[in-house]
Amino acid sequence: MKKTYNLLICWCIIISSFSCTSQDWYDSGVSSPYHDCSIMEYLRKDTYNWELTVKLIERAKLTDLFDGKDPNYKEITFFAPPSYSILRYLWDNDMESVEEMTIEECKNIVLRHVLDKKYLKNHFAYRNVDYMIDDELQDGGTNVTTMGGNKLRIYRDKSAYGGVPDVGPETMYIYSITKATMVPLATPDIQPQNGVVHALNYNYALGRI
Repeated sequence: MKKTYNLLICWCIIISSFSCTSQDWYDSGVSSPYHDCSIMEYLRKDTYNWELTVKLIERAKLTDLFDGKDPNYKEITFFAPPSYSILRYLWDNDMESVEEMTIEECKNIVLRHVLDKKYLKNHFAYRNVDYMIDDELQDGGTNVTTMGGNKLRIYRDKSAYGGVPDVGPETMYIYSITKATMVPLATPDIQPQNGVVHALNYNYALGRI
């Protein structure tokens, strides 16, 4: 456990420098959202953020899905948990590596973060600001079901700029209907060739989707 403990300490130091807002932004390696490669290749290129994410996908035997080689799913949407989220999951479950997880466990976790088509941020509807996102009267946002069977409500909110309402930056949020939890988002609309990655932030804990 010493190796895992040291890694955890390092990650704790890293995330302490980030504010705990609902949508933090971190460096994904390239400023452009477009990447001339598959989702799997994109994740493999950035070991800083996605090393354990890649191992989780490989352990789940879902590499073809993320490489765009599954004939049934040419494009997907991935709400991507970063390596730190997976490391914390291993720590909480007294494991040192992804290889200690069962294939079925890995597959279930991964598919709970995947939609079977490409959804960019602007595909999701605005929230009705008159109601909380979990209010039964809430008629905004877009409800989707992941390939793992859990239900999410994705929505956008407008903001003010210079005192003028609704002309500032738009922010994307994720609410898990299944778990009744908000899911912290880091960077939306990372676009490899076979879909889109919406990166979750370092505060995300596996199981909240």
